[in-house]
Amino acid sequence: MSPLGLLLIGLMASALLGAAALLRGAGSRRLRERVRAVATTAEAPTALPSIRVQHARHGALALRLLALLRFDPELRQAYRLPWPVVALIGVAVALLSAMRLAGFLGPVLAVPAGLLSGLLAARAVFGWQRTRYCEAVFRQIPDALGLMVRAVRAGLPLAEAIRGISREMLQPTGAEFARVVGDMAIGRPVDAALMRLSVRTGLTEYAFLSVTLGLQSQTGGSLAETLENLAQIVRKRVMLAKRAKALAAEARMQAGLLVVLPFIAAAAMSFIQPFYLRTFTETATGQRMAMVGFGLMGLGLFAIRWLIRQAGRD
Repeated sequence: MSPLGLLLIGLMASALLGAAALLRGAGSRRLRERVRAVATTAEAPTALPSIRVQHARHGALALRLLALLRFDPELRQAYRLPWPVVALIGVAVALLSAMRLAGFLGPVLAVPAGLLSGLLAARAVFGWQRTRYCEAVFRQIPDALGLMVRAVRAGLPLAEAIRGISREMLQPTGAEFARVVGDMAIGRPVDAALMRLSVRTGLTEYAFLSVTLGLQSQTGGSLAETLENLAQIVRKRVMLAKRAKALAAEARMQAGLLVVLPFIAAAAMSFIQPFYLRTFTETATGQRMAMVGFGLMGLGLFAIRWLIRQAGRD
């Protein structure tokens, strides 16, 4: 690849890292300004302002970029890998892809293709972390609802039952209900706080719980019986999702075998007739054919993965 292409990729990668650092620095600067303003106000004998709920201040462009990368600012605890590490992974993938594609597409098209591959790599890492986090929360839903039902049947109010979940439940459900308790402490209704939990994690079950509690607060009735019926429905949904995942294990195994078998065959062929593989490693045409084959293999693997996910959702 030409030095100009490498320079362009380096400049674009630096721009992406700089934009991410500016976004993070802007949030820290706003926090310091708010702390300084509170400290200054505390010295003056004026009345304290009322508590108001404010959303994260992100621009429209920043939110679109974060949504493209599958990074949710409201769910920062889901991302165990720091964002600079993910950014470095994306830059490394972009550089490697651009260098490999330079001979196939040319330096003009290799630069945007490398940047696209870097963005896709960062998106895959962020999405993988978020999916793992939400699946962990999903598996703990029956235990959380069971704890809530037992607390209500014991005579505790609903707010205290939710506080008990934040204290007793394992992570990550305990941390999520701690945020629900924080929302309730600043005056947000229980159903609204649980709906925010459903939006953050993308779990419909907590939306069911939010709507159920909202209707129960308006119509009355036995809260323990209502929660017990909802808990049974949620347990059936969780069991059905686990069953669908178990049934899809065969398809995932077949996809893995389809990906691994060409490499096993190539390794065996390299020992039997080594000159067969030299075409794919020593000639430009063979290298292009190998890259096309790897690309089609990746597309097939993503297609199978998407079909398995859609079947599990249905």
